[in-house]
Amino acid sequence: MKKYFLGVDGGNTKTDYVLFTIDGKYVDMLHTSTCSHEQFENGFDGMESTMRDQLDEILSRNDIKVKDIAAAGFGLAGADLPWQVKELKKRVEKIGFTKYGLANDGILGIKAESESGAGICAVNGTGTVVIGINGRGDILQIGGVGPLSGDTAGGSYIRDRIIATLYDFHYRCGEDSSMFNDVLELLHAEPHDLLSVMGDYDMLTMYMRDIIKLGAKAAMEGDKTAKKIFDDIGISIGKSAAGCINRLDFTGQGTADSPLTIVQVGSIWHKIPYEGMNASFLKTVQDLSGKQCRILPLETTAAVGGVLWAKEIADKEIPSATFRSRVVQGAK
Repeated sequence: MKKYFLGVDGGNTKTDYVLFTIDGKYVDMLHTSTCSHEQFENGFDGMESTMRDQLDEILSRNDIKVKDIAAAGFGLAGADLPWQVKELKKRVEKIGFTKYGLANDGILGIKAESESGAGICAVNGTGTVVIGINGRGDILQIGGVGPLSGDTAGGSYIRDRIIATLYDFHYRCGEDSSMFNDVLELLHAEPHDLLSVMGDYDMLTMYMRDIIKLGAKAAMEGDKTAKKIFDDIGISIGKSAAGCINRLDFTGQGTADSPLTIVQVGSIWHKIPYEGMNASFLKTVQDLSGKQCRILPLETTAAVGGVLWAKEIADKEIPSATFRSRVVQGAK
């Protein structure tokens, strides 16, 4: 009976499922809606029902059953707190998986890009989280649960910070910025409309990308207020990454000859061309951890990391460079 590896990248807005044979041959990929329990009114029940339907779509069209999956790697948004991970594992096992790995979706960036299977993933997209895994397989997540864990990064936060500094300038003696007039024009608002604007969550969500672009443009042009927003984000995620490094054992990594891999995942890293954010991030990580690091952008679909993780789980060893290359190339 033919066996397969499955990788699942379950984010808060979309889910990717990718299938490979156990010898590394690409089979199929499904790009579909979210399966995150955080996005359903019935929570984990909604997650389980949706994942069953999505899995049935990709497996049935390839005449594959869950029992044919030799191992799977699940990276799931909302796998943040211990009780959430426990419940998600329970649901995955109810679907029929017995040999698998499951953690926050940030782990897939490490598995996809790090040749050793170990390293740090710093997510800076709609939200933010840092996750690390060392050579022993120890996993540590920093943040991902909101402001109480220092989650001061990500698209939603940047948007809110820009609006807050705009309000600050007009009503709390804050500093001016070249982005403010552009933001007001974008929102079809005047300063006296700001309280209404701040209470219109749907509008702020609709314009979030454009607000961020205006802030990034001002930062690139040297605007002090805008630069501080993005520099502070680099510092904040850098502190989380350094904390993750310091609390995990990365003996032998983080030297000039063997720099520690940090994978950057998320649209803010990849679509904001202001270099100060990356510079402040790397400086903060290296200063606070004492490690030399190399930054890698995620260059493939994160679900590939789930396939490589599944191979690692099945074989109890890091996938070979040949297998890794075959999978990465096969998913393109």
